[in-house]
Amino acid sequence: MYRVEDYKHLFEASLDAIIRMDENTNIIEANQSFCNLFKYTLDELLGNPLDSLIVGLDDKDQAAALNVRALEGKIFSCEMDRIDKLGQVHHVIVTGIPIIGDQGNFQGAFVIYKDVTSEAHSKIDLMKQKMTFESLFKNSRDAIVRIDVHQRVLDINERFETLFGYKLSEIRGQYVDQLIADPNKLNESKALTGQLLSGEKIVVEGERFGKEGQVKVCKVQGVPIIADDEVIGGYGIYTDITEQKLAEHQLESQKVIFEALFKNSTDAIVRFDSKHRVIDINENFSTLFKFDIKEIIGMRVDEVVNKSRIPRGKEITDRLLRGETVMLEGIRYDKYDNEVEVSIKGVPIISESRVIGGYGIYTDISLRKAAEKEILYMSYHDQLTGVYNRRFFEEEFGRLSSDRYMPVSLIMADVNGLKLINDAFGHENGDELLKRMARVLSDNCRHGEIIARLGGDEFVILLPNTSVYEAEKIVKRIKESCHKEAFKNIEFSMSFGWDARKATDESLSDLFKRVEDLMYRNKLVESPSIRGKMFETIINTLHAKNEREERHSSRVSFYCEQIARALCMNSINVKELKTAGWLHDIGKIAISDSILDKAGKLTESEWKEVRKHPEIGYRILNSVHEFTDLAEHILLHHERYDGLGYPKGLKGDEIPVQARIIAIADAYDAMTSNRTYRKALSEEVAVQQLINNAGTQFDPLLVDVFVNLLNDENEHIKIG
Repeated sequence: MYRVEDYKHLFEASLDAIIRMDENTNIIEANQSFCNLFKYTLDELLGNPLDSLIVGLDDKDQAAALNVRALEGKIFSCEMDRIDKLGQVHHVIVTGIPIIGDQGNFQGAFVIYKDVTSEAHSKIDLMKQKMTFESLFKNSRDAIVRIDVHQRVLDINERFETLFGYKLSEIRGQYVDQLIADPNKLNESKALTGQLLSGEKIVVEGERFGKEGQVKVCKVQGVPIIADDEVIGGYGIYTDITEQKLAEHQLESQKVIFEALFKNSTDAIVRFDSKHRVIDINENFSTLFKFDIKEIIGMRVDEVVNKSRIPRGKEITDRLLRGETVMLEGIRYDKYDNEVEVSIKGVPIISESRVIGGYGIYTDISLRKAAEKEILYMSYHDQLTGVYNRRFFEEEFGRLSSDRYMPVSLIMADVNGLKLINDAFGHENGDELLKRMARVLSDNCRHGEIIARLGGDEFVILLPNTSVYEAEKIVKRIKESCHKEAFKNIEFSMSFGWDARKATDESLSDLFKRVEDLMYRNKLVESPSIRGKMFETIINTLHAKNEREERHSSRVSFYCEQIARALCMNSINVKELKTAGWLHDIGKIAISDSILDKAGKLTESEWKEVRKHPEIGYRILNSVHEFTDLAEHILLHHERYDGLGYPKGLKGDEIPVQARIIAIADAYDAMTSNRTYRKALSEEVAVQQLINNAGTQFDPLLVDVFVNLLNDENEHIKIG
């Protein structure tokens, strides 16, 4: 380890003239070589501005510029003239080395003067100067790396080898940041090195990594090397502060822990003495119980939060002051006499085997108690609709088996068309339909009658002391309420089953099965008609909210019919294609109007939504028996002949001919109609587009058929 005295020896022994100046450029130290060169005694130098002694009038501006460079923390070296006390001019090489403090602040500089008046003498002095620098570099207590302007390693000192584990031969020519910087912050480290090589001084703290991956916390200083006003490289100086940071961290951690034990605890804490008298409270105690320390200091703790309502409070405190740790839950009172549910822990404070006081730690458990009630509620209630769940129903169903509840009636209800609502309007609307059903059931039942959701779209009503006749009246009342409700312009409908258990020897499971069977029989009869009405409403809703879609569907239907006739299809297939054309975009009922009516280009996410409409249409049509045969055509009408369509990526004859026909009719009408994002194309341009895409997007044979129909002067296609 080198001492300050060693560096002082180097300073004094140097043949170069060296001074050390402070931040105001006043000389605070000079070696004998400086005194000899410039003919001044040390007393004449100390405390005087350097430039006022050795700089001629013609060199004042240049000297001032060098001082500015030193103040910026930059190393400089240049040749110039200086004058001694007798007025003799010396041509010297001046080198300035700034002194940077721990905080990156400028604290002065070393200035080295080498007299190069004699070339031979200059070479000798230059070698000695180099040796001085080498000695300062090699023997520094900090790890130092010298880099070139390309950030590549030129040299390292012994401390660098020790700290990071690299030999110069291993890393010469490599990029210093890639060797020791944090891989996750490599760009940040490179940017700092770039700042250094632009002439800026750098002082930062951060992690650096050794050869074997060992982490070192370092203060990193960067000093540019400047020659003839040009940055030719730089020094990276690394001070290992790992242990210092660890000690600081441990000290801070201890401080945080001690503070958290009391002032910053999430619990309300009161400290009291051996006489039960309050000494201190933390902020959370003030928050929970609304007391300020000035109001209660010196009061007995039990009188503050118990207010003599809990005789056991004093007993608990007495136990604590006998050295016991106590834990319990209970009610305590705030300043305004409000009850607070708390968990209480009492901890004695023991010093030299004697209890000198204690801590009362109060945890507000009001939310926990509320959560427990909520959990109890949720364990017996359906989360979506708020009525009871299957678990509660089964427990109550079993409980109502005694004679005093006879007769017990059971009503089972099932929402009609839930799947169609989900497919057409999305599951959020389906959930809204279920919530509305629960509300209708609740509005038409009496207090004490149990309504529960068994799952899906099935609900039950359990009616103690209710005859089957009274149950039927309730069903009628619910049906009348349904007629007054409408959902998405669709008539609200449920199918019901009901019956009663008249004696305790009758099986509950038999009652449940009878009611369920009746409900499903009723649903089987009612559902087709209801689904048909709902389907018709969906079509009307789609066309009502977008008249352009209605006109588009009408024209596509007409074109499909004409192509089917041209292909000599039978009347059933012609009618089927005409209907498929009319319904091909039914899936757009579930697409937002803001997307369908958007004037500009759709985003990728909006396109994904639009591309869902064939699948949505497929599901809607599959729910209506008379349209199931059309569902497949609607699903595939955006497939392409070359296999690049959606949703399945079918190609050629894999695509049903009906879907291929719809694709051509749909595309032609879309091109020849005004859209929010563009004007209609002419018929000639649209036809040419069909021809250009025959064999890729469209079936080429069907394109020929359709184009011939359009060009046939005797049978020209006209809508209407």
